[in-house]
Amino acid sequence: MSAQENPSWRQLSPEVQQQISQDSEHFRKCLNYLREHSAGEVEGFYGPDSMTWVIYREPVILLGGLRAILLQIAHPAVAVGVSQNSNFRGDLLGRARRTYTAMYQLVFGGLPEAMGAAKRVHSLHSRVNGTIPAGAGRYRANDPLLQRWVLATLIDGAMVVFETFVRPLSLEEKRRFYEESRLAAAQFGLLPEQMPPTLEAFYSWYHEQLEGETLRVGDTARELASLLFNSPFTRGQLDELLTAGLLPQRWREAYGLAWGPGQQRAWKLLKGTMRRAINLTPPTLRCVTAWHQAQMRLALARGQRPTAMARVLNTLDSYVDVPFSIRPVAVKAPATDKD
Repeated sequence: MSAQENPSWRQLSPEVQQQISQDSEHFRKCLNYLREHSAGEVEGFYGPDSMTWVIYREPVILLGGLRAILLQIAHPAVAVGVSQNSNFRGDLLGRARRTYTAMYQLVFGGLPEAMGAAKRVHSLHSRVNGTIPAGAGRYRANDPLLQRWVLATLIDGAMVVFETFVRPLSLEEKRRFYEESRLAAAQFGLLPEQMPPTLEAFYSWYHEQLEGETLRVGDTARELASLLFNSPFTRGQLDELLTAGLLPQRWREAYGLAWGPGQQRAWKLLKGTMRRAINLTPPTLRCVTAWHQAQMRLALARGQRPTAMARVLNTLDSYVDVPFSIRPVAVKAPATDKD
């Protein structure tokens, strides 16, 4: 059903209808960019040689989720949009699972699956718009300024978490990862020219945002933060310690996260312990299910035998909802010779 055929479309003002139509036309250009610059039909947007696969195959990257959300909702328009349109309050776990499933489809899915995920995310965001209280104007999720900020927190957060718990990244690796973020930007609805052109330009802009006056922690952001830290799944000091340790000082203080000598000693011990444990675990055992499914998809396309771990996880995902997966890879029956 097109936007014009949707009954709720008629309830929107002409100005909002026009903006949604313009966003849709712009997103079509982003889809064309994704098709033209993807690694391949089987490989998906990025492929096995990408830094994106290297970083996002680590399940520890998910520990940066609360950090990213707190930085995102420090933007007042993002905070209001999340508060008015998200089901944080009633279904935090369900929302998180849907978000991570979409993320892994975009990163590790084949091209049809990844394109489908990008379209679904854009369609969902096209319905997120409203008014900021106190006469501060309107917001919409597909606003390029808001999209760029949300994406920036994910780009920086992925590198911060990887370097904290896995290993340092070289400057060349960081530049490669940022260059690949042009594909992530197009998934959000941003063309390459709407992002800073280099890693250095990105960080110059990003730190200006972190230190400037646009971002601030208001009542809405504090309420959302309280919900995040008091859900049945994130209640406890460990989540606050992890998030406080990963946040810049200004935002740690803005959200009132404790960071005294005791917390700093606990963070140092936790960080060192996790890093040693991760590096002692072979990648085959620690990588997310979605990465194994992508490797299996590639092996089958090349006529190779998938690894035992990929086969086991893929089979399990056919019967139960295995965490951090995309969907089971279909295994074609071998052809039989006919007389």
